[in-house]
Amino acid sequence: MAKRVVISVISDLVTDQRVHKVSLTLQEAGHDVLLIGAKRRSSLSLSARSYPATRIRTLFQKKVFFYGEFNLRLFFRLLRVKGDIFLGNDLDVMPAVWLAGRIRRKPVVYDTHEYYLGMPELDGRPLVKKIWQRIEQFIFPRLRYIYTICDSFCELYRKDYGKTLRAVRNVPYRRSAGIDQPLPPDIEKKLPRNKFFLLFQGAGINPQRGVEELVMAMSHLDPASFHLVIIGGGDIFDRIIDLVKEKGLSDRITLIPKIPFEVLRSVTRRADLGLSLDKPTNINHIYGLPNKIFDYLHSGVPVLVSRLAELEKIVDQYEVGDYIDNHDPAHIAARIEAISHDPVKLKKWKNNTLRVIEELNWEKEGRIVVEIFEQVEQEIS
Repeated sequence: MAKRVVISVISDLVTDQRVHKVSLTLQEAGHDVLLIGAKRRSSLSLSARSYPATRIRTLFQKKVFFYGEFNLRLFFRLLRVKGDIFLGNDLDVMPAVWLAGRIRRKPVVYDTHEYYLGMPELDGRPLVKKIWQRIEQFIFPRLRYIYTICDSFCELYRKDYGKTLRAVRNVPYRRSAGIDQPLPPDIEKKLPRNKFFLLFQGAGINPQRGVEELVMAMSHLDPASFHLVIIGGGDIFDRIIDLVKEKGLSDRITLIPKIPFEVLRSVTRRADLGLSLDKPTNINHIYGLPNKIFDYLHSGVPVLVSRLAELEKIVDQYEVGDYIDNHDPAHIAARIEAISHDPVKLKKWKNNTLRVIEELNWEKEGRIVVEIFEQVEQEIS
């Protein structure tokens, strides 16, 4: 008999590609899937999916009150729903997921998308960080099934808790490569024409991502030749909007709020260069593997990235881009200009993205998820 997996996440279901892929993979493997997420006032409309998905509305929209209210509501929802296995995504849902699983005697699986305590959003907030640290230190040792996004995070958690995690990289489906969705007219008209199209995308446009420096770099580039599109949302997205206006850069930078990932994929394919400029100022960035890197490469777009451990593995092995050496805006602009003036190298990098698509895809990574849940099933059979 198929087991029902109840998947919980606090992010916007419309833009969270990893949770969607995991849900599809488990459904395709024969599981009955229910996905539960959060619904904020800014959340996009959720289109129909092949599995049931629901969202929990909260009165509070930000910070500790939002997380507290969501976990409380999620906890009581998990006490009521039919489910055989609970899957929590990131530490910010694990209080509810772990406690509900413990009370109902259901196995709990944990997908940690971040090295959570190393996130820059916790910098300068010692009390908040201490609370999450206590939660992680209590829950993590009590879990048997945990996976994360890259080998470096596996090693960090092994050192912290002596546990061996599986790595499941957040790569797109191979079968989605080359599939375009017509762009809505309001998006289409915002995209640059006959210019070198730079793209920075992400639902987590947060501190220490290098976005402010990228915006300032555009003041060093000719607006007749270069245009930057920033798509997404996050803690500093409004600040970026103000910065673009303040510096008078609206003629060379377009900002687009979060859009469904199917639409985003079609935009990404138009770009000439994808950017991922996380600063090496915190452990989560130093050892992380940003989702956007694979979104770019699976769309045939070469990349310009920071010199970070997991990014270097990809860029060096597959020869699909280049690096910045620091976050000085003039330096970033110089690297962009040099790349744009070397069409032979750009073509080589673009051709090399085909090997990334063949070797690093969800058809392969998703098998690891299936293996983990097969182990859980054996435990409860």
